[in-house]
Amino acid sequence: MKNTLFTIYFCAFVIQFSTAQILAKRNIHFRNLGNDSINLSLNEEYYLIEDSCAQIIRYGHLNMKQRIFFGPFKDLSKSNPDLVVSEGNYTATGLKDGDFISHYLNGNLQAKGNYKENKLNGKWELFYPDGKPKLIFDASGDDIKILGAWDDTGKKIIDNGYGNYSANLGSIIWSGKLNNGTPDGTWKAVQTNDRTNTVLISEKFKNGKFQKGNGPAGDYTDVSHIYLINEADLPFINAEKLRISSVPCNGVKRKQIVNAQYKYGFDAFSQKIKDLVNPYLSNVDVKPYDSDVELTGEVSAKGEISKFSYTSVFDEKIASELVRELTRLPFLEPALEDGKPVPQKIIFTFKFMPGLYSFSYRLVPLNIK
Repeated sequence: MKNTLFTIYFCAFVIQFSTAQILAKRNIHFRNLGNDSINLSLNEEYYLIEDSCAQIIRYGHLNMKQRIFFGPFKDLSKSNPDLVVSEGNYTATGLKDGDFISHYLNGNLQAKGNYKENKLNGKWELFYPDGKPKLIFDASGDDIKILGAWDDTGKKIIDNGYGNYSANLGSIIWSGKLNNGTPDGTWKAVQTNDRTNTVLISEKFKNGKFQKGNGPAGDYTDVSHIYLINEADLPFINAEKLRISSVPCNGVKRKQIVNAQYKYGFDAFSQKIKDLVNPYLSNVDVKPYDSDVELTGEVSAKGEISKFSYTSVFDEKIASELVRELTRLPFLEPALEDGKPVPQKIIFTFKFMPGLYSFSYRLVPLNIK
């Protein structure tokens, strides 16, 4: 007989962070050198850290009441005080102003350019840690023009403002075509670690002018939401936040986990399950059953779904047939632990009710230490 099939799924893309880190008392020092002069112990990301683990020492002027830097500053490598990691200037009101330059801790140039009243101003050049060029852009107020861009292999992807460009902003990535350094045509934003490439926001441009956009809140025509520059490429900005590093001195940096995903989205994956199990279950008389079958499998580091197991099932034959069908599912994009593919458990639950059945599935969170 034919049975009604209800498909339930809840395996959306997530990033999972370790919360098992032991909280410890932090000892962060602000050393006052007189006349508002201070030195701060910073890590490589320019967050405050215990003195013994500092990689960068900032020498500058800090208005503690207003929590702003003012005047010139200089950041030195703690292990090599002759290396100026970054330097620049703040106005009396805490705005970045004038020439700024930063280096990686290996001494290679990271970025150089100019600010005017806290806004990027004029020509900027950015580089990879190995010294290869990364990005050249021109800034005027809030307007940014990408003049040149290279990937990490040294291949030039933007030439004189033309080409296909992606701006990785940390949580999302904007991608589209540049025309004379500015967006043109259709641009799309996706979540950084979403390998299904589901579009979150899209915008349309004509002759470099923003026309309209569409996002979770609906259509908009007021202003583009695209940022072509990621502030993470200018990490010295983090020092302004005066935030303590999330990882204590000699602590273990939390791992970033991305769950396994189906490249065409989990709607499509749910349909694949339905297409595989429905022909079998449609010919099974489920009227006598009012119970669940839970099947635990594994998404391997290559994305294959296998290694099924089950316990205490009401019908061994039904369970084994379901396993046989589920092993035919397409490969998934495997789970990632700090960018490295790792296995992840997946659980399929089939609920049988008199005359019908439904199914759901979920990925088991990875154990992070």
